Amino acid sequence: MSKILSLLFVTSLCFSQNGGAKTISEKIKAADQSRFDSIAKSLKYKGGDQIKVDVLFTINENGDIVNIRARSVHPEFENEAIRVVSELPKMVPAEHTGKRISQKYALPLVFEIETDKEKAKRLRKEKMKALKQNN
Repeated sequence: MSKILSLLFVTSLCFSQNGGAKTISEKIKAADQSRFDSIAKSLKYKGGDQIKVDVLFTINENGDIVNIRARSVHPEFENEAIRVVSELPKMVPAEHTGKRISQKYALPLVFEIETDKEKAKRLRKEKMKALKQNN
């Protein structure tokens, strides 16, 4: 039974980016599914399980994400959440009275393991998308 973790975003926190406004969840959903799969297999989770990870980080004056910390039931999920958040692109920093400032953020993430049925559906969609791109 193959299981894949998919990352769900549980907040509507939104940041502006140079290319326009995008939510962090859109960026996080593009994370590498194979890494989630290996975590799920190694920890023996089953399809449908959800694991919450609370992530704390700062967006500094330059828009870099720094001081990333995470808390969860297992260090593997903490490490994966830190990895995913650290790979996010530069953000537009907060401003106060016209001056860029560092701002702390809390981001609750939920790792959800795909069921076999969900995995089959996702793979069909990916295959159809690839076929359309090739035509």
